[in-house]
Amino acid sequence: MAHHHNHYSGDPHALSGFWGPPTSAMNFCEEDYAVTQYAAEFISTTTNLIYVYFALRYPRKNDEKHPSKGLDILSWSLLGVGIFSVGFHATLNQTAQFCDDISMLVFSAALLQKLYTSGHSPLASKLISAVLFSVTAIVSIAYLRNGNILLHFYTFSTMVSLIWPRTLYLIHARGRSETERKNLARRFWSALGTLVVAFIIWNIDLEKCMELRQIRAAVGLPWAWLFEFHGWWHILTGIGAKDWILLVRDLCGS
Repeated sequence: MAHHHNHYSGDPHALSGFWGPPTSAMNFCEEDYAVTQYAAEFISTTTNLIYVYFALRYPRKNDEKHPSKGLDILSWSLLGVGIFSVGFHATLNQTAQFCDDISMLVFSAALLQKLYTSGHSPLASKLISAVLFSVTAIVSIAYLRNGNILLHFYTFSTMVSLIWPRTLYLIHARGRSETERKNLARRFWSALGTLVVAFIIWNIDLEKCMELRQIRAAVGLPWAWLFEFHGWWHILTGIGAKDWILLVRDLCGS
């Protein structure tokens, strides 16, 4: 997953990579091509595999009513985030960054579609789905054309700010037992907490990069890898996204 802020370019090996010089608007605190010429940001590339793992580990709601073998839309979209984020962090290519950013919008749209169509008539559900995916497509095309990172950032932020209240509403709205409600609410706050911690760590990585690099230099490998905070952002958002998917499936019955 990419996010948008400071740009750390000009590392010693930045131009020696297999994929050519980095062209992306984003470049994170990890030193470019420090480990291998095939991955610009080695830790950020490999930690993305957590999204792929969870997408395949929890492909769909697992019960008698859903015996099909394929991945559901939530798993497909999470898989997309993992694959495109690997591509972006491995290459630091602008096209790959666009793909990574758009995959985040698609994943958010998939969650919103599940949450906001739940409990509605087939017609209302189709309308909600059509609006969601139209907006996602229009914003994605606009973003590809003008490359304005703020367009992506504000769209993604808006989507995220629509996900959590609807999740809370579904936990409390229906005739659930007190025990069930408490259990669902506990899972909600746990997933949200994980994502908030991830966001804080991601910000530290951007704001305190020079200090982090000094710590990494001091402790040396492999311990230095523990201070690649963008990697921790991937791991924690992967866990948070997985927990949220499982919660949404239980809330929406699919």
